[in-house]
Amino acid sequence: MNQVADLVKVRTTWWFKFHAKGSKLLISTILLNIQESCVDSKPVKLSKREDWTLPDFSSLKFNVDGSSRGNPGDSGIGGVLRDGSGKVHGLFFEFVGVSDSIIAELLAIHKTISLCSSSPFFHDKEVIFISDSKATVSWINAEGIGSLTHVHLIYDICNVLNNLWNARVIFNSRSSNSFADSLAKMGSGKEGDRLIWDLC
Repeated sequence: MNQVADLVKVRTTWWFKFHAKGSKLLISTILLNIQESCVDSKPVKLSKREDWTLPDFSSLKFNVDGSSRGNPGDSGIGGVLRDGSGKVHGLFFEFVGVSDSIIAELLAIHKTISLCSSSPFFHDKEVIFISDSKATVSWINAEGIGSLTHVHLIYDICNVLNNLWNARVIFNSRSSNSFADSLAKMGSGKEGDRLIWDLC
């Protein structure tokens, strides 16, 4: 149900952004205040999700996920970047071709780390990258050994990760990653690549 709710919110936001009065609003603004932005009546107060926790105000959380429609099959990646107030600073989803779920997860992590390392905004901030794949997180943190087919990608991720001032990759359960999961599924469904990046 959490995944369905997040998917509905994302698709409603995109429709509202491009087909309604929200054309001048930021995607992150609409996502965080979807009732206020899309409905003229008094906004309904949303109950806070208890399965995703806010980072410290000095930190940022980047939830990422990979999705594969088969093993292998059409694959997509997605992610959402939020700060200590819950504000969305960025989100993306994209189709990455035919692969398995492990490759998709590694590509999602690689994409998010590359996005952050290429921006001066992150050079003095703690960034926590969150994946719901125990295997990929353990490989990146040198706690396990991946398949030889994954070595080059893991090596690239670790190299880019070292360029960030204070970053780490951690595992969290799927229930706390439903927003990123919904985005990844949009990518594997070939719904068009999207990147929203607002670091203000």
